[in-house]
Amino acid sequence: MFKGLHARLTLIFILAASSILIIAGLIIMYEVHFHFTMFQKDVPEFQSIKPLTHHFEKALLSSVLWTSIGAILLVCIISYFVAKNLSRPMVDMRRAAEKMAKGELEVRVKTLGDDELNDLGRSLNLLAAKLQLQETSRKNMTSDIAHELRTPLATIKSHLEAFEDGIFEPTTARIQSLKGEIDRLISIVQDLEYLTAMEAPEFSLEKEPQHLNHIIKKSVDALSGAFVQKGISLQSELEKDIEINLDAKRMSQVLMNLFSNALRYTPKGGEVTVATHVDNESVLISIRDTGIGIPEEESKHVFERFYRGEKSRNREYGGSGIGLTIVKRIVEAHDGQIWINEEYKQGTEVKIKFFR
Repeated sequence: MFKGLHARLTLIFILAASSILIIAGLIIMYEVHFHFTMFQKDVPEFQSIKPLTHHFEKALLSSVLWTSIGAILLVCIISYFVAKNLSRPMVDMRRAAEKMAKGELEVRVKTLGDDELNDLGRSLNLLAAKLQLQETSRKNMTSDIAHELRTPLATIKSHLEAFEDGIFEPTTARIQSLKGEIDRLISIVQDLEYLTAMEAPEFSLEKEPQHLNHIIKKSVDALSGAFVQKGISLQSELEKDIEINLDAKRMSQVLMNLFSNALRYTPKGGEVTVATHVDNESVLISIRDTGIGIPEEESKHVFERFYRGEKSRNREYGGSGIGLTIVKRIVEAHDGQIWINEEYKQGTEVKIKFFR
């Protein structure tokens, strides 16, 4: 339908081109008349050929007039189709945006060429893809949260009903079991709150020059008792100490989380080693263990929300499933990188790189 942007562009083109043609036609007509007047003054024999020159002047003026009218009509036709071609991508993008607003995030805009309109179309397609990914993540996260909360709540409810019906005696062991489930619920909620706060636009780090080895040693000392109690050796292989801009509190949280994971997945008699490597461009932190390891196909997913290779989700191995997601967010907030070393086959090795 001829309306909206198409109509406005058509009218703009017609007015612009018609104005130019009309002004040009008036100037030509004035010039023709002016030169015939000059010719009349400069040629003594003008009276003998006056009818001829008068007819010739009228013919020229009439030709200019009809040519201008024809050109204006041609401009109207061309403007209509040019405006239609120019407005079509914008109209398609508007319709796509309206569909996206209604939740149809699979919609895409066709892009051809390399101009600004096609760049806008590609940006809109990228936005739709990002929104679709976020919507999928939101649905998955809601499902995962429901699963995480359902299991401990069902356990607590079944125990309480058994106590109420006299099937179970409220022994210390059973109460401790319920307390463990409640602690797990609290941990999940706290991790979710912390992850939500980290992903908020106002989240920021309090980075200051910090001695990296000092932060690592503090984290090692804090968990050394737990390692001794389980019979696991915790070793440090630290190169020269350097100062690097870090949020010491958040970095300690990263290390504590990784050490706790290594402790959980390493059997008695195993070994956990934290090492650093410093060069002119970066600082590399490595935490490796001799535990059960991570299958190669799962190593790329361990930093996703609620992802756990341990499908049984038992108390020995099942955490909240958010800890490594928080770790990754903190490292990336420091402009760093974190990944699982797939070439390490004796257990699991997590590497963190910060650029100096």
